[in-house]
Amino acid sequence: MAINSPLNIAAQPGKTRLRKSLKLWQVVMMGLAYLTPMTVFDTFGIVSGISDGHVPASYLLALAGVLFTAISYGKLVRQFPEAGSAYTYAQKSINPHVGFMVGWSSLLDYLFLPMINVLLAKIYLSALFPEVPPWVWVVTFVAILTAANLKSVNLVANFNTLFVLVQISIMVVFIFLVVQGLHKGEGVGTVWSLQPFISENAHLIPIITGATIVCFSFLGFDAVTTLSEETPDAARVIPKAIFLTAVYGGVIFIAAS
Repeated sequence: MAINSPLNIAAQPGKTRLRKSLKLWQVVMMGLAYLTPMTVFDTFGIVSGISDGHVPASYLLALAGVLFTAISYGKLVRQFPEAGSAYTYAQKSINPHVGFMVGWSSLLDYLFLPMINVLLAKIYLSALFPEVPPWVWVVTFVAILTAANLKSVNLVANFNTLFVLVQISIMVVFIFLVVQGLHKGEGVGTVWSLQPFISENAHLIPIITGATIVCFSFLGFDAVTTLSEETPDAARVIPKAIFLTAVYGGVIFIAAS
């Protein structure tokens, strides 16, 4: 007797399928777009105060926990290569009721994350252009993002790639200016230093507390699992994309902080 496994169901004739057109680099870029690299600047001041200036150490600790989660997601994607993400994994491996609760929690995550990003963009742009009403920035960003998402997934991937590259370019300029300041004797006066990770003022509890906050920067890295049905050979590509998204995001956050 045939078993209606996820793979068998996907193979049934007449079932609606998504177009499998995404490449690994596109999935990774969409993952980095979910992370929004410049969020490192939003929480830097708070975490620096909590961790006594050891923000990179907090990011490193958070990255370690995120990588374990990424590995777990990778194994689940191989078992259930579907677009349901955490909802599907909890439903299939634990219980449908648990899957229902996890699904709603994930949905709130995907709902509030764009809202937070639009809000932060509005705050920054309103500070730069105070003569422009704040609601104009909100409406503009929402309209652009909505229009992009109504088109093909490849357009969304390319849009997110541009979005990520612009952010990284701004961060590179910021890091360049910081390095210039260090060469002039500002700060600790040296580019290479282990003080952000280990120093006489470093204490485990404040660093752990900081790590719980900077986990916000990694929010959404798992969202690439929702692209499983739009990626060829998803069982191989998506786990790699999840891991690379977490690693690249962690490197960007640590370097910028």
